[in-house]
Amino acid sequence: MRFERSALFAQENNFGVYATTLGISRWKDMNQINASGTRSAERYSDVTYWDFNWRKQGGASRMIEISKREEFYQQEYCGCVYSLRDTNRWRQKNDKDRIIRGIKFYS
Repeated sequence: MRFERSALFAQENNFGVYATTLGISRWKDMNQINASGTRSAERYSDVTYWDFNWRKQGGASRMIEISKREEFYQQEYCGCVYSLRDTNRWRQKNDKDRIIRGIKFYS
């Protein structure tokens, strides 16, 4: 749904290309992400989805470096309540502190 809104926004604002950085995470399925982006862009003849591989050439390491320097919030789950629930269940079984939303930052 968010890709569809992004493609629409790109079309309405004369952006010929749009992309995402979702694929930088090793926990995400890049094929699924890129398929969704491409499928959404296909609705508009003047919009293209850029399926750049952000993991190559140290992209993930660079993301962590910048995130630490800028003290970005470090979310350890996808963002949905189900992922938070499942992640906290896993963490509890593995004797790790549960995640509290909005607390952890790169530092």
